[in-house]
Amino acid sequence: MATAASNTRAPREVVEFPPNTAVTVALKYPQARTVSSQYGERFMFTLTDGRVMFLDPEVGGKIESLGVNVRENFTITRKWDDQKGGLLGWEVARLAGEQPNGTFVVPGAPSKPPASASAASGGGASRQPAVSPSLVEEANSLVDSFAAVLEHALTNYQGRIKPEEAKALLITAYIQRHKLSFVA
Repeated sequence: MATAASNTRAPREVVEFPPNTAVTVALKYPQARTVSSQYGERFMFTLTDGRVMFLDPEVGGKIESLGVNVRENFTITRKWDDQKGGLLGWEVARLAGEQPNGTFVVPGAPSKPPASASAASGGGASRQPAVSPSLVEEANSLVDSFAAVLEHALTNYQGRIKPEEAKALLITAYIQRHKLSFVA
């Protein structure tokens, strides 16, 4: 007969989120468990290193909307400002670079240009940056290619291929093609 002591599990380490510090994590399972606690409903995520993290549904929704895959490293940052009285919000972001599943995450463009960029251009708001027609054409070609790949995936696989997966495949193929063009 089993005793109650043999059914208990050692408590797992809970991830702490120090203010304004990016914490790198990777999910063990694709979905969180919803749990009730003294703080209300929370999402419990189990991580690949055995730790768990408890997050408000809003932050859990950010992870889900980002489309993070199992075993993919990403960061969570608790934005805090003592001057404004506390929590400003949470930032969830993918890490740039090759992921364990073979995809490659490209860093996103900054939301606004650095202050030094406007100073270097003379500070005039009316000046337009120089545009490279070949770069614009290549980017437009990639957009058209992505639309075609996505249409093919949705038509032939009835939604079993996520748009994020189709995008990752296109980026991987594009990078591989350019690597091979430099070898030849």
